[in-house]
Amino acid sequence: MTTAAPAPKVRATVRPTGENRTMTWIWNVIGLGFAAVMAFPIYWMIITTFKTNKDLISKDPTFWPSSFSFQSFQTIFDDKDFLPSLQNTLLITLGSVVLGLVVGFLGAVAVARFSFRGRSFFIVTMLVVQMVPLLAIIVPLFVVMNGAGMTGTLFGVMLAYLVFTVPYVIWTLRSFIVNIPSELDEAAMVDGCTQWGAFFRVILPLTLPGLITTGVYCWIQAWNEFIVANTLLSTGGQRTAMGWLTFYATTPTRGADYGAQMAGALMVSLPVILMFVLFQKKVSAGLTAGAVKG
Repeated sequence: MTTAAPAPKVRATVRPTGENRTMTWIWNVIGLGFAAVMAFPIYWMIITTFKTNKDLISKDPTFWPSSFSFQSFQTIFDDKDFLPSLQNTLLITLGSVVLGLVVGFLGAVAVARFSFRGRSFFIVTMLVVQMVPLLAIIVPLFVVMNGAGMTGTLFGVMLAYLVFTVPYVIWTLRSFIVNIPSELDEAAMVDGCTQWGAFFRVILPLTLPGLITTGVYCWIQAWNEFIVANTLLSTGGQRTAMGWLTFYATTPTRGADYGAQMAGALMVSLPVILMFVLFQKKVSAGLTAGAVKG
């Protein structure tokens, strides 16, 4: 006895109605308008760096330079404090991100994989610490760092940045590690791996997208930070790029050199923009990698 083959399923297609198409166009226009508003300050900063003095002091704003000039960039590179300040920011940011990822990653593994007394309180504390503004802790932080002889040094600023990088790394990476089945660790140890071997062969590779995502956001936080660096470096005669940009724009002797100020702002912002563009795909993958229980 033969059975009849099941009839093929017919997939119903829903064609958009005129009302749906209209709403789509409306939302697209709203989205483009919002994007234009958000992008205009960036556009204005970029074109201002290429304007001549005539365009800069013109009574009527010009939305496109009459002629392109690189004088603003030459002005900031002639400033003897610009490149050292940029170098200080690079060293501080790189050191704080590496230290924050190492310490925070180990802390996240401990919180996600081990049970100990006060574990829940520790997790809540990591969240609460991120809610405290830096202005609220800058005075006690300065007292502690000054007592340790760390003020006026780049390494002292690196350690101070751990105050906001480590809690963020622990809180973020914990969700990635929790979503890695513990059976993988156990299987690796059954196959002969030690606990550290299971860490390097299982947890670390699977957490790599989260590490990249967290590292990029820690880099942005550290690069753009001003209050802590300005306070701790006030006794050492050094500055970060944000400190240089702030004092360059407010020094009365330089006058209102808007072209040079915008060129400095562009050069200070460029490393963050380039890093985000280079790691955009990995950041997008890392944002969703820990979202589903694996």
